[in-house]
Amino acid sequence: MAEMPYPWPRNSWAILTKIIRAWYSVETGGREVTQKKIAEVAGVQQSQVSTNKAFLQAIGIVGTEGVSLTEAGKRLGIGLYSDNESMKRQGLEQIIKDNELLKDTLDIVRGRGSLKVNDFYDEIALRIGGKTEGFVTGTAILLEILRLSGAIEIADNTLRPSRGGIVEPAHQIEKEKNSIPNKPASPGLNRIPIAVSTNSVWYIEVGEKPTPEEVQKFLEMQKLMFG
Repeated sequence: MAEMPYPWPRNSWAILTKIIRAWYSVETGGREVTQKKIAEVAGVQQSQVSTNKAFLQAIGIVGTEGVSLTEAGKRLGIGLYSDNESMKRQGLEQIIKDNELLKDTLDIVRGRGSLKVNDFYDEIALRIGGKTEGFVTGTAILLEILRLSGAIEIADNTLRPSRGGIVEPAHQIEKEKNSIPNKPASPGLNRIPIAVSTNSVWYIEVGEKPTPEEVQKFLEMQKLMFG
């Protein structure tokens, strides 16, 4: 039997991040996780969710069952949801650590000290059995994940290890992983994450359809609390 081609995505990283953000919002909001609901929240076509899901599973953002985000996916999701750069980076770092393809190619860059972008593409093709449909788009996304994580720097068409690199301690990973709730504490309420610092997130629980008066009252309370 012929080996199945690698499940490359059909869209850019910008579209995938919309899907991941929406997936996190739906999953932690206590709503049924369906491709239709994710597409509605993300503002994309439902087909874009379905055609990219296999790739998100392959790189460890969506679980093998295809319904929920992995722990690394949740970490990235909360960073995207709260627009917190530190949390986004931590999520990407964990995705790299958990994914053999990304981890191996990062090891190559570190081992050689530098790697041309074209050679990076060749290394990926070697590891997944050739350049199939979606290869260029997908490999560009892998490169973007490595860059945005802070693991590599790109200059003059060359990849080099970042000075900072991925150095997150294991105990910190476990602490943050355990801090990400899977479900709202109260039935019928949506749990909304609010990043108050690079390593602290608060959650508020709200009804599914708060009135404008309730939203205004909440904003006024925040002004009183935080100035």
